[in-house]
Amino acid sequence: MKGATRSAKTLRTTEPTNAVHLHRHPSDDADENVLLGLPCPPGAACSRCGAESSVTERIRSPYNNQSISFKLLHHFVVVCEASSLSRAAHVLNVCQSNLTLQMSDLERRMGVQLMHRSWRGVDLTEAGQILLPEARSILRRFDKIKLQVQQAHLHGRVDLACASFAVPDYPAVPQAVRMLRRNDARFEVKLLELPSSAQPMALENGQVQMAVMLGKLPNIQFRLTRLRESRIVLLVSTGHALTRAGGPVSLRDLGGEMFWMVDRVVEPVLHHVTTRALVDAEVPNAMMRSAGGLKDVIAQVATGSGIALVPDCLRGLDGSGVLTCVDLEESLAIDVVAVHRGLKANKGTKELLNCLAAANAHGSDASTTTQT
Repeated sequence: MKGATRSAKTLRTTEPTNAVHLHRHPSDDADENVLLGLPCPPGAACSRCGAESSVTERIRSPYNNQSISFKLLHHFVVVCEASSLSRAAHVLNVCQSNLTLQMSDLERRMGVQLMHRSWRGVDLTEAGQILLPEARSILRRFDKIKLQVQQAHLHGRVDLACASFAVPDYPAVPQAVRMLRRNDARFEVKLLELPSSAQPMALENGQVQMAVMLGKLPNIQFRLTRLRESRIVLLVSTGHALTRAGGPVSLRDLGGEMFWMVDRVVEPVLHHVTTRALVDAEVPNAMMRSAGGLKDVIAQVATGSGIALVPDCLRGLDGSGVLTCVDLEESLAIDVVAVHRGLKANKGTKELLNCLAAANAHGSDASTTTQT
């Protein structure tokens, strides 16, 4: 009994000042929010049965069963921007069924339906339209705080996001990393493969400090450094009749071919450039089908099921024995750019940017522009 008394006294000293004193019910035994063994003040009564209280219960947070993670909000924003659960799942690199469950869980926690789902995609309800700008605002504010905290220890480290074309088929990236390490072995570079459409969010939330992407995405509030101009070439499987053309081919001569295209949500600039080229060339009976990202396009072409328009930085695939790049008569190109925080970038990011510019110097001059 003495031990029990000392225990009760010890617990009393840690009792929260806003505790509510309630009578103990048998159902309370399994309640993790109940602190047992604390006598209530004289005269206290149970809010459920009126009996004298013998237990202290902490005031429960109204958010106990309604907590929403930043990850859940981020996935909601991506689904809204993609207008499709399948496209959003591809961008996020998650299983579509899991993403669907996450959206249902978000609706359960919010207590209201946020979107209508159909085979055409998703449409936001009135509640969803209210939540979307608020979710973006919350994520931006958290990302700003997170970035400020991370900057304290990231001076010698750079997390670099690259679209699939740059890992490892764009030689300037590994060359620049090796150059940076030779200059100062203390610098650490971590490569993260992300589609161009996902890179701005990764920069905003501090997941990466620099990104190498295809084309200049609109409305990016970061510094853009043009690394090189990449010509658009035709990617075909080895043995395709076009490999025997003996020179450049014209898009107008590719009637009836199946063109595998990158998805506009995954690589929006490349999708626009290649789609516009086929439309302007008025290719007769051309068939276009979306395959996802560049790696998905490459995989489809390798099977011999079609051809594709890709950046010439993929010429390294020529040595695979499976794929061949064929030049086009049309002059089509897309910029390869590095996206970073400019003057706010840490030392490692600035050094890596200089190395990337040097690695590209033999191809085309690197010039810096700011997009507003």
